[in-house]
Amino acid sequence: MKLSTFLPLLSCSFFLLVGAVVSFPVMVSAAPATPVMEEVQLTNPLNNIGTIDDLLVAILNILVILMIPIIIFFIILAGFKYVTARGNASQVEEATRALMYAIIGGVLVIGASAISVIIKNVVLSF
Repeated sequence: MKLSTFLPLLSCSFFLLVGAVVSFPVMVSAAPATPVMEEVQLTNPLNNIGTIDDLLVAILNILVILMIPIIIFFIILAGFKYVTARGNASQVEEATRALMYAIIGGVLVIGASAISVIIKNVVLSF
């Protein structure tokens, strides 16, 4: 085995061992002598939702949180398409289209809460 492939593994193992040895006395001294049992209180997450508007806003916020990693994935995927295109015009066009759709989708998802507030205000103004 070459030293160049063995050296990173050895250095990582060394730092993990040193970290474990250094942090062990701190963890032992911080542990309580007797475990403390605390009462667990389960609360209803829907208590703050009184109207259908509040429910829709809560669902919209959850969807925004779930969609942001998907949008980032598609932007990275479009970047990989650019890199692998290697100057091929049709593949560069496909990567451009993928990036454009990812950004448009991201703007719509992130702007969804603003769109819902705008629609709510327009409907309430009637």
